[in-house]
Amino acid sequence: MVNGDWALSARRVLGAVVAVVLVGVTLWLAGPATVGALVIGVNPVAMGWALAAALGSLVFRGLRLSLLLPPAALGPFRATPVAAFAQASAMFVPARLGELVLPWLLRRNIGRDGASGVATLLVARTLDTAALGAWAGVAILFRWGLGAPLALAAAGTLLLPVLLLPVFVAALDRWVGEREQGWNTTGRKWADRLHRIRAGLDDARTRPFRLGAAAAACMGSWAFQWTLAWYLLAAMGFRWPVWDVVTGSAVASISNLLPINLVANFGTLEAGWTAAFAAMGVSLDIAAATGLACHIWALVFAALFGGLGWFLLGPVRRD
Repeated sequence: MVNGDWALSARRVLGAVVAVVLVGVTLWLAGPATVGALVIGVNPVAMGWALAAALGSLVFRGLRLSLLLPPAALGPFRATPVAAFAQASAMFVPARLGELVLPWLLRRNIGRDGASGVATLLVARTLDTAALGAWAGVAILFRWGLGAPLALAAAGTLLLPVLLLPVFVAALDRWVGEREQGWNTTGRKWADRLHRIRAGLDDARTRPFRLGAAAAACMGSWAFQWTLAWYLLAAMGFRWPVWDVVTGSAVASISNLLPINLVANFGTLEAGWTAAFAAMGVSLDIAAATGLACHIWALVFAALFGGLGWFLLGPVRRD
C-alpha cells in the first residue's frame, strides 16, 4: 500500500509539473497581456449568448443524468443543478477526484447507494466520450473530408469505451466472484461494491430506449459546448468557421482525457486547442491566447452555474 501511495503521489506531482509547463508555454506563446486583453475586452452581447449556450449544455447534461437513472428517480429539472455542481466539482477538485462528487450527490438527493452511483458515473462518462468521438469524426469529415483517415480513425477509437466498459466490468466481476470467498472483510466489501457496480451497468442496459435517449442528450450537450466556444471567440472578435471551431474544440476536449492535468484541466486543454487551431492555419500566438482566454471564461461559467446548482439543491437530505 505504501508503494501504491507513493506511485499515486508521484503521478500527481508529474501531472502538476506537466500542467504548469504547458500553461507556461501557452503564456509564453500568447503573452500574458494579450490573454488579459481578450478576457477583459469581450463583447457583452456575444457573452450573453455564450452564457446561454453554457446553460443549454447543462440542461442536456441534466437530461442525460435523469435518463440514466430509473424512471421517476430524478426528474430533469432536479437533475440539472445536480449536473451543474458535479461538473464544477470535476473541474475544480484536484486530480479528477471531483468526479466522485456525482455518486455522493445521487446518494444525497435520491438515496442511491455509492456503488450504483459509481455505475451511473461510469455510464455517463462512457457516453460522453463516445459522443465526443462522434462529434470529432463529423467535424473532421466536414473540415477535411475523407482525406484525413488517421485523424478519423483516432476519433473513432473514442467509440470503443461503449463496447469495452461492460465487457471489462463483467470480466472483472467474474474474476472477483471466483476468488472472494477467501478474502478478508475489507476485500469482500470491495467485491460487493464491484458486484453492485456491475448490477448498475446491467440495469442501465435493461432500458435501451432511455439509454439511447441519454446518448442523444450527450450529443446535444456537446453541441452546446461547441456553440459556447464559438460565441466566446466571437466575443473576443474572432468569427472563425463553425467546423473549424468544432474541430479545434473537440481536439482540446480529447486532450483533456489525458490523466496529467491537476486542476481545472489547465495545460492539456490549451495544448490541444493550440495545436489544433495552429494546424488549421491560425497563428500560434492567437491560438494559444484564445485557448487560454476561452478556458478562463468557461471556468467562470462553470463556477457560476455550479454555485447556483448547489443553492438550488437546498439543504442536505435527512433520512
